Amino acid sequence: MAIVWTTIVLLLFSIVAAYLLNQFIRPKNHDLPLPPGPKGLPILGNVNDLPKPGMLECHHWLKHKDLYGPISSVTVLGQTFVIINDAQIALELLRDRSAIHSARPHMVFSSDMIGWKNTLAFSGYTDTFKLHRKNIAKVAGSNVAVSVFNRVQEEEAVHFLLNVLSSPEDLFSHIKKEAGAVILKITYGYTANPHGKDPLVDMAVKTMHEFADATVPGKWAVDIMPFLRYAPDWLPGTSFKATALQMAAQLRQTTEQPYQFVKQQMRQNKAKISFLSQAIETINSDADVDMERIHKWSASSMYLGGADTTVSSLMTFFLAITLFPDVQKKAQEELDRVIGDRLPVSADRPNLPYIEAVVSETHRWHPVAPMALPHSSTKEDVIHGYRIPKGSLLLPNNWWFTHDPAVYPSPMDFIPDRFLDTPTHEAEPDPRNWIFGYGRRVCPGRYVADNALFLTIAQSLAVFKIEKLVEDGKVVEPEVRFEPGIVSHPVPYRVSIKPRSEKHARLIREAEKEYPWQESDAKALETVKW
Repeated sequence: MAIVWTTIVLLLFSIVAAYLLNQFIRPKNHDLPLPPGPKGLPILGNVNDLPKPGMLECHHWLKHKDLYGPISSVTVLGQTFVIINDAQIALELLRDRSAIHSARPHMVFSSDMIGWKNTLAFSGYTDTFKLHRKNIAKVAGSNVAVSVFNRVQEEEAVHFLLNVLSSPEDLFSHIKKEAGAVILKITYGYTANPHGKDPLVDMAVKTMHEFADATVPGKWAVDIMPFLRYAPDWLPGTSFKATALQMAAQLRQTTEQPYQFVKQQMRQNKAKISFLSQAIETINSDADVDMERIHKWSASSMYLGGADTTVSSLMTFFLAITLFPDVQKKAQEELDRVIGDRLPVSADRPNLPYIEAVVSETHRWHPVAPMALPHSSTKEDVIHGYRIPKGSLLLPNNWWFTHDPAVYPSPMDFIPDRFLDTPTHEAEPDPRNWIFGYGRRVCPGRYVADNALFLTIAQSLAVFKIEKLVEDGKVVEPEVRFEPGIVSHPVPYRVSIKPRSEKHARLIREAEKEYPWQESDAKALETVKW
């Protein structure tokens, strides 16, 4: 018992020492105030003002706008969180001053204990980060590069239609399969199981669910008090250590197993052309360990980032289109008039302005990352008379930027027309200004993601009637609620999806002739040692 109390006393002493060091030894460049915010507790600061479990972080931080203005802050044990509830301030800091606001916060739990610092998303603004972006830009950095993969996306969109036609009640599984299959084929040359579960698709879903949980700023005590990482496992409150070990093992498998799959396929002369197979061929020798590591984590970043974000967007689309049937009717009128009796493809995009507006409204109605991924400042800065300390976490409220009624009237309604110019209405701002990130941290896979969303939305609306489910004569109202986390999904809901007619069902089945199912690589994956 004496040992327990000694340890606890030492921990409390460490907390006080860390606070005092931060307050009195840290150099202070000037006397400008921090952005306003709630008054905190002695030593602990605003620990009680962080989002509570289960609450959307964007809704929690939006309360600051009315209380403290467009930019506010909280401080927990010396770590400053700057909350940005103004779109122009976000652009000024994160885009226009990206030279000093493009770092990622060093979060002990996710970065060090799990290993997310190795991926593009949470890499520091370093030479390694630049190599990751350069790698991914070759594959996904422009519309021209993305056009190379149109065939892959069109193929998997058709397979999605076939799966939904066969079992519409498994909509979410089919969405995950389509998103995963596209990025796996592009990144690793891996063909997913055509029906049912696939090990790499399921792996990405699980890993990204853990990512969303692990990277919420302020959620894990060890991010505020890094010394807790070294506390004994038996000490109350250290269960996070076991969680981190499990998450680290999951991330390691997600990165290593598909990488070793590609290397094995290359040794056996069975590898299909992919980002990783081409990257491995550029390595000069087996001794180039650093370059091999960068390619491995670039691939993992593509695989994980590309799979889950598209899933969130498509789940949001099917929910919205169920709740707003007039949008579906107008979209189908455009598709029937422009496309006729075939499936739309990527090349049709310029001729389908209303479908393009549906894609934009899907991005706006619920952004994939409502609070974006946090940025961190590498130098002191000043904005609107407030001090932004070096090392601050900058949290832009993307959800508010896309729901500000002064910018987007009736923001809770799904209205694609808001993005179309008419004689009486000027198109409202493109939500892509915010939802794909800022400055040097803008998502390098945004063109791939956008095209995947367009294809699936266009093809689904062309052939399916999506509406509220009717059970026992009663309409089942889908719940409009979204999960918290860095990447936010709608909570599960149920809808009715049926072919618009027998002609449309036949169109789906006939598309299989042009886009036949391929043999899965799941069996080969089982033989991979990692």
